[in-house]
Amino acid sequence: MAQVYQASEFSSLQQVTGINADLWQDMPAAGINLGFTDEHIWVRMPLNQLPFNYQQHPWILELGYPLLDHIELYIMHGDVVLLHTDAGNNLPYSARPLAVPEFAFPVPPLSQAQWLYLYVHSESSVQIPIRAFTEQSYWQQRVGEVTFDAAFHAILFSMLAYNLLIFLLSRDLIFFLYSLSIGAFSMMMAALHGWTYALLWPEYPQLNDLAILLSLALSEAFLALFGVSFLRLRKLHPRAFMLYSSYVVSALIFAVLAFYLPYHTMIRLLTGQAVLMSLSALALGQLLWWQTRSRDVFLFFLAAFSLLVGLFLYAMQKFGLIPVNVVTEHAAELGSIILVVLLALSMAERHNRERQARLAAQDVIINMQREANAVLDQKVRERTEDLELLNQRLREESTTDALTRVRNRRCFDQHFYTLCQEAFRQQTPLALLLVDIDHFKQFNDNYGHQLGDTVLHNVAQTMQSTVKRPQDSVYRYGGEEFAILLPNTAEAGAMMIAEQICLKIRQLSIEHEGESLSVTVSIGLCAAIPFARDQENELYKLADTALYQAKEQGRNRCCAMPFPRQHNQKKNG
Repeated sequence: MAQVYQASEFSSLQQVTGINADLWQDMPAAGINLGFTDEHIWVRMPLNQLPFNYQQHPWILELGYPLLDHIELYIMHGDVVLLHTDAGNNLPYSARPLAVPEFAFPVPPLSQAQWLYLYVHSESSVQIPIRAFTEQSYWQQRVGEVTFDAAFHAILFSMLAYNLLIFLLSRDLIFFLYSLSIGAFSMMMAALHGWTYALLWPEYPQLNDLAILLSLALSEAFLALFGVSFLRLRKLHPRAFMLYSSYVVSALIFAVLAFYLPYHTMIRLLTGQAVLMSLSALALGQLLWWQTRSRDVFLFFLAAFSLLVGLFLYAMQKFGLIPVNVVTEHAAELGSIILVVLLALSMAERHNRERQARLAAQDVIINMQREANAVLDQKVRERTEDLELLNQRLREESTTDALTRVRNRRCFDQHFYTLCQEAFRQQTPLALLLVDIDHFKQFNDNYGHQLGDTVLHNVAQTMQSTVKRPQDSVYRYGGEEFAILLPNTAEAGAMMIAEQICLKIRQLSIEHEGESLSVTVSIGLCAAIPFARDQENELYKLADTALYQAKEQGRNRCCAMPFPRQHNQKKNG
């Protein structure tokens, strides 16, 4: 459960934390939906209701709606801000905390964290479905979501290619209009779900709003044109022809106006027209069915109605009139899949009715369908290969720290145990270096968290470039702490690498507003041959003790602790 506060003007975090509790409105955290609003929204939520131990392990906060313009996340302890992160569609895609279409914020373990505050303002529909995951569970559910989106667009692309190929072979305009409808609709859904922004113009956020408006306008125009052509409305129902012609004209006008009018105005106009089209399709479909009793007319309007109902539910959700859930969030996709199936049946019925007049053409169509099916199979195979590559990339991302681009704590825990066991079996040395950035808190306090992030990234990359061997690895252990594992390395070699790291980091120059800032680190190390299987913790504690000595001796230095060989021999004796 979360609490929501709405204000007509922007309020600072300090003002919001001091407002009366009666002004906050309780809402389910996963179902916050305020529709189209110009107000400034604040959301707060106590962290103690999270279903995992957020104080001990890193976790990820997800806002499952990719069309929010301005987002600010605060993790608080009383009045103290422990973590502050900015995001939103008004920023380049590269500025996102995690490179995913939805907004996801990695949060380190903060033992004193009590409250989560979110500020949101957007020209689009204001939906703030909040979900929190452990790192592992987040990436697991991301695989399912990406797979669903990829499969959905693969189906649409395959149908587009199928019908476009038939158009090229038959020159029947109906297949071309259907292909345009599928293409525009697929682009609209990709834009609404953030994929066009992520893949096509990640550094130009203003193009994403324009892409949404244009794809929505063209979807309405092409669907209306397809209906007019398929049903021969000019002959069967002139008034309906005029109505749907007006939809086409207004959609094209809206497409032009999208370049000039504000986004919040145009999205309301286009969404409103989608609602009108769904209602008029219902009435017109029923009327034509009673007039013609034609099965292909019935299937066509059932298909169009399925899509428009999906758009209607999606639009009502955007207006905040119905709740956000799996059905309403994917209503447009489900409606479009039903449309594809029913339109295929409808066009098959139409051709079957005309078969006696076009026996010769029927053989040609069958051959075209076989060729199109082969193309479809090829495209599906290609999409499957793309999904496998994407899944591999997601697995890699789950073991990489998003800020520093070195391996994360989860990966360290796995590799440390594995390398210790390998050192035991091979009776080879294993060195562990623990690295801590000296006085890192001063960078955040004096120059801001953005500079602190720059320091973390530069230090991590310096260490990564210093360890040369493929088996050597650098990990972000937490906060400003890093760990380095050096297999088959004795104390002397580990100390040499540690001193090289200290020297190279001292040579770093961090530029900030014309000022050159220096960085130093303290390193504690321990190198050992673990003669017993249960001495991983002892190796880590000795390296940690050495790090403590380096700090006590004035920082900016390396210290080593010997591994107690006599103790090892006694254990094995």
